[in-house]
Amino acid sequence: MKIAVIGAAGTLGSCAAYTLVSKKLADQILMIDPFEGALTTHWLDLDTVAANQGIEVIKGNYEDLGGTDIVVMTAGAPSGAVKSRSEFLPASLPIVKAAADKINQYCPRAIVIMETNPVDPMNYAMYLMSADRDRRRYVGYSLNDTLRLRMWAARKLGVNATKVQGIVMGEHGGSQVMIFSSLRVDGKPVNFDEATKKNIREQPPIMLNTFETLVPRRTAGWTSAYGTSIVVEAIKNNTQAMIPCNTVLKGEYGLKDISLTVPVILGKEGIEKVQIIKLAADEEAGMENTVKVLTPYMRFVEEKLGLKP
Repeated sequence: MKIAVIGAAGTLGSCAAYTLVSKKLADQILMIDPFEGALTTHWLDLDTVAANQGIEVIKGNYEDLGGTDIVVMTAGAPSGAVKSRSEFLPASLPIVKAAADKINQYCPRAIVIMETNPVDPMNYAMYLMSADRDRRRYVGYSLNDTLRLRMWAARKLGVNATKVQGIVMGEHGGSQVMIFSSLRVDGKPVNFDEATKKNIREQPPIMLNTFETLVPRRTAGWTSAYGTSIVVEAIKNNTQAMIPCNTVLKGEYGLKDISLTVPVILGKEGIEKVQIIKLAADEEAGMENTVKVLTPYMRFVEEKLGLKP
């Protein structure tokens, strides 16, 4: 198993690379980043860990992508104080396009885990730029939303978050849809009153604002790395696990030509199936709203790339 991390000198990329090494999820990890000094610093440090794990870590370039099974794409525009992740779209799209060109050239069959924000249109862009448009290979990473829902729900219930099941769908952003009807504790349904739901729904923008205004700036590198390892493990071991991921829809939930988060089955081919679940009335309304929010970004990507679905 060879995994390439593009943007490996940044917070997301370096944390992902370390977690993949510590969990022994690859035989070889390729670290790519244009910031040579920062990349070398991370590589020198991680190389010691990897050697003691029996893993090879390479500090390389796009030309070294040959033979890559999974690409973790984290490179994007520098973070800063923003109201929405969508503000990164114009600056990050050229970065993703440049990476897509190299992936198509050197490892066209690799599964791409897209983590560059805004994830929804970026995953759609990577899919549009692929030669065969096999949506199974384009996995938009958005598991953080689900992990946070489980954490906040667990704290309201006074239980350990490991006991909580539940998912978030829609945009990886302000219009995300928390599927409260999916919440379970040890498999038993959970019913929150509207005030509690409202309080939990208010948490994501608070957290985003905190991250984006911290000095020095940080992103959710460790959370993303933990979640990335879950996604990689499901692909590597063909577990057929049901995990919420961003994917291009082709009729599921009555949608197409859009990428957003839904529950999917992950296996060796990537996204092997989109799971259809029953939604409560307010959740269906939330999904309609998130589609309205995301659709203009999908059309923006198509226009800027000069590509049609």
